[in-house]
Amino acid sequence: MLLVWLFNVALGTLIGTSYLRHLPVDSSLRVWIFAHFGLVSTIVLLTGLAAALCVVAARVVQSERGFLAVQALVWMLFHVALYTDTCIYKLFQYHFNGSAWNLLTSRGSEDSYKLGANVWLVAFGLAGLLFAGEWLLGRFALRRVASARAAGRPVAWKPAGVWFLVLAVPIFVEKSIYASASLTLDRAVQQASAVFPVYPRLSVAPFLPSGWREKLPHLPAYAMRLEPAKLDYPLRRPALPQNGPRPNFLVVVIDSWRADMLDPEVSPGLERYARDARRFEDHASGGNATRFGLFSLFYGLHGSYWWPVLAENRQPVLFDELDAAGYDLRVFSSATMDYPEFRQCAFAKLGERVIDEFGTPFPHERDTRLAASVIEWWRERETAGDDRPFFAFVLLDSPHQIYDFPPGETPFEPFAPELDYVEMAGSSDPELVLRVKNRYRNAVHHADRVATSILDALRAGPLAANTVTIVTGDHGEEFAEHGHWGHTSNFSPEQTRVPFFVFGPGITPGLERRPTSHLDVAPTLLELCGADPALRRDWCVGENLFSPPAKRARTVAAWEELGVWTTSGIFRLPMTPELAFRTAVYGYDWEPLADQAEPFRVEAQTLQAILDQCRRFLVPVDVVAHAHGR
Repeated sequence: MLLVWLFNVALGTLIGTSYLRHLPVDSSLRVWIFAHFGLVSTIVLLTGLAAALCVVAARVVQSERGFLAVQALVWMLFHVALYTDTCIYKLFQYHFNGSAWNLLTSRGSEDSYKLGANVWLVAFGLAGLLFAGEWLLGRFALRRVASARAAGRPVAWKPAGVWFLVLAVPIFVEKSIYASASLTLDRAVQQASAVFPVYPRLSVAPFLPSGWREKLPHLPAYAMRLEPAKLDYPLRRPALPQNGPRPNFLVVVIDSWRADMLDPEVSPGLERYARDARRFEDHASGGNATRFGLFSLFYGLHGSYWWPVLAENRQPVLFDELDAAGYDLRVFSSATMDYPEFRQCAFAKLGERVIDEFGTPFPHERDTRLAASVIEWWRERETAGDDRPFFAFVLLDSPHQIYDFPPGETPFEPFAPELDYVEMAGSSDPELVLRVKNRYRNAVHHADRVATSILDALRAGPLAANTVTIVTGDHGEEFAEHGHWGHTSNFSPEQTRVPFFVFGPGITPGLERRPTSHLDVAPTLLELCGADPALRRDWCVGENLFSPPAKRARTVAAWEELGVWTTSGIFRLPMTPELAFRTAVYGYDWEPLADQAEPFRVEAQTLQAILDQCRRFLVPVDVVAHAHGR
């Protein structure tokens, strides 16, 4: 079994060398030594867990063939998982985490990413070769042991001791380097540790005398999510005045529509509408993924609230008040609202008013059928004499990966016939970037045509005179500008800035250059209905789009962290203390700033204010229990 384990340590280390490609090219010798020894250390740890399963199997499975099959299966799954994690890290620069698990296990998530045939061929081919190789290796090892015993020779133990000593040296060296780096705040080493999955971060600081610890340099540790906690939202309702204005609202969101895609070539129809609208030139989504971008738009809250809101199936105040005011609420989405789980939170009370089934697997066809459904709904209302104000949310899915569009509608060429994630992982080849980006442009061009058809139908009917329309994206999309593809991997402008324009009765056309956010949508809509701006802080953290501050910090949420945009840079703040090593500040080119400490000092009050906002609508569970006498 030692031979099998050593072989898999070597194979896992070979596969894991992919992680080393993410080290900065100018890494110091100290970082280089740490990273290479850290890779060995990580693989030893992970293979140790797999080996433990094999030891259990050896005791439980009686037959030799059965044991060999189980052992081969364990090691095959281990290396496939490791290889998959290297690909995930190449594409998004995070490891297999809660977000990836949520993608695999949530109903409807299959619409979000579709793997091409090349990916499956590589995966099954690799799995088959690994299983066969591991089975043969295990059989050879068992035959070797059996032969030694049959000849009366003892099974040698000395080589095992030698190998354990050989592997202990790099583990000791890299742990010593990391412990030293954690004391001296060597961010280069700490950031290098992030390239390894489940890397154990050991620190000797807790064992030092308190006087020594106080003299150590440190960055503030911001834990943006308070756990466990109960939702206390809203603190007070922004009740709409009974005789207040009741405009219709149409919110059109194009998935993955990044800011520079609102132009005459890619989005000609929407660009024409934007010319006569109020256009927001510096607008950021509240998340680098659909889940958090739309959450911030509906709730006016930071994405850190997603989990307590989801746990309590809490509808946003925006929908509470519109419902109470007699609005006809409708959601039209060509992507399922089961993933992300908006049916369980934002749309929890809407039931059949959420329309997201359009009878085809192709996003471009779903978008087209969605537009027909929206237009038909308006006709039905008009025929029935329904004069209730309406709120309609429309999500078009074509520009989300896989970047879908009708055959033959390809104004941008050459384009990739499909997304080959194996080819894309870790690559920034200009020709590949062009092909993938052109595929995306074709998908956006189709979504533009569909969205424009909805707006044209509205303008041609009687509803336009009293309808405020918002057109935007849920998040951006990157094409290897910072070494990543798609979204969810960072807080750069490419992944977070989106087009945003508004038009309708009472909306003054023109350019708004002050910074705005998706957090501002919900308060703006309710204040257009007469809500008191003085009560805004009791239910959201956004501003009014039509009177934004000249300077502000804006947050962008991801699965495990928040990005905070400030004039000093983009702060990357983990949501839990366990991920504090990720705390850092970047420039708008998404390169870490050379001086990490000074921006934290300058923006200390701003970051503390964001932390307070993330806690405003939460009550710690122990406080709740005490209040109830438990």
